[in-house]
Amino acid sequence: MSAGPRAWIVFDTEGATAHGAPHLLELGAVRVVDGEAVDHFVSLVLPRVPIEPEATAIHGLTEDDVRTAPLPDEVLRAFHAWAGGDALAAWHAPADARVLAFEHVRCALEPPTTPIADLLPPVRRAFPELPDHKLATLKEHFELEGTDHRALADAVTAWQVFERAAAELGAPDPTALFATGGPAGILNLKTAAPRPPKLGRATVRVLERAWREGRDVRLSYGEHRSSASLLDVRPTILYRTADRSYLEGECLRSGSIKTYRIDRIHRVEPAAR
Repeated sequence: MSAGPRAWIVFDTEGATAHGAPHLLELGAVRVVDGEAVDHFVSLVLPRVPIEPEATAIHGLTEDDVRTAPLPDEVLRAFHAWAGGDALAAWHAPADARVLAFEHVRCALEPPTTPIADLLPPVRRAFPELPDHKLATLKEHFELEGTDHRALADAVTAWQVFERAAAELGAPDPTALFATGGPAGILNLKTAAPRPPKLGRATVRVLERAWREGRDVRLSYGEHRSSASLLDVRPTILYRTADRSYLEGECLRSGSIKTYRIDRIHRVEPAAR
């Protein structure tokens, strides 16, 4: 008895930030079986940070659009329930995986380890003559319909372009072109998680423990110790980039999410009650 046609899912994200750590603003996905779109998932997300003007310039979403949208943890749970165990893919997959991975850490959700295929490399192989391989360029080249830089529309475009690449490369089953590995190994939401700061500094160890235990902290924070301010913060995530480590947390005075450079934190103690 045959197992039947394989279902796979292409997803896409839009973000609230254009700089720094990503914050999920919209998640869209299409389920494909035998070359046909059979179902879709789409949801706006109420981020915990203001939508940056540079981000709005890309996708057009504003605070008014997401005022009544569900929180990130609700959307992530709903998406995983909808996706089940189907194969996952995305256009330039490391970028979208990073967005979802950051939100899983913030929401204290265990990420699934389903491999995520990157659709971009096979398309580059299939159409090397194009001036670039941006999704908007390919959509125009193939005269595809749909809105640019909205999650569901971009997921559908990515699927349609990938199907054309599979035909060009002579692959009857497009999923045979899936490559989920790379120099860093298998890509999934666990391997895409934000890199934690190195635990060499006592400050980082204290912040890590406070974050894990859900405790508020008081930071002596500033470029110079002599002019540092005292800030009460509820840690939400610690991460590092190539050159710096950061604490993201809720400022207990303003209620807003802010990002703090760890090298400017001079002392950490329990927050005042």
